[in-house]
Amino acid sequence: MDILVVKDFSRFSRRNSRGLVELEDLRDAGVRIISIGDGIDYPNDDDWLKIQFQFLINEMPVTETSKKIRNVIKRRQQDGKWICAAPYGYIVNKRQEFEVVPTEADVVRKIFQLYNGGWGYKRIANYLTDEGIPTPRMSEKQRKDEAGEDNKIKAKLQWSIVSVQGILDNDFYIGTLRQGKYTRKKINGADRKRDEDDHIVIENHHQAIIDYRT
Repeated sequence: MDILVVKDFSRFSRRNSRGLVELEDLRDAGVRIISIGDGIDYPNDDDWLKIQFQFLINEMPVTETSKKIRNVIKRRQQDGKWICAAPYGYIVNKRQEFEVVPTEADVVRKIFQLYNGGWGYKRIANYLTDEGIPTPRMSEKQRKDEAGEDNKIKAKLQWSIVSVQGILDNDFYIGTLRQGKYTRKKINGADRKRDEDDHIVIENHHQAIIDYRT
C-alpha cells in the first residue's frame, strides 16, 4: 500500500477545497493518508468524514483572517493612510508623509505639458527614452541602490506607453488621494474594478505636482 504522510493538512495544500479533491483522488487509488499534526490515519483508524471535518476547521481561520485584513485595509484607507508604494514623483519620508522628488516631478510636468500640447502616449514615451530619462522602475532601483538597500528590481531603459498613460490618468498628481479603486473577494483573489462612487477620495491630501487646470 502507498502511504502519504504530511505534517498537517494545512501544509498539504494552500487551497483547502483543492486539497480535499486531491486527497479524494488518493483515497480512491487506495493510498493510506496520515496527517501527524491532525492525528489522522485513514483508513486504518479514521473515517473520511473526519478528514472532511478537519479541512472545514482549517478553512474557518483563513476566512476570518481574510476578513480582518480587509477591514484593516479599509480603515487605513478611510483615515487617509497610503498602503502601497508611492507613485512616481514621490517618496514616503520617515514621517510617513508624501515628499516630492524634484527631478521626477519635473518629468511628470513635462509629460503633462507634452500631452496637452498634442503629443500621444507613444511619442512621449519615445521622447523620454531618447532623452535618457530613467523610467519609474529605474528611478526606484537607483534610489534603493544609493541607500544601500538590497533589491532585485529589474528595470528597462525604455519608457512604456502604459507608464505614460498611468501618470496622465492619476489624479494623485493634483494632491488627491484616491484609494479603494479595486477590490478582491479573497486576499489572494483577482482584482476587480469598483465604481468611482465607491472609491475613497480625499482632496488636498498632499503636495500637488500638477495644478488642477492642467
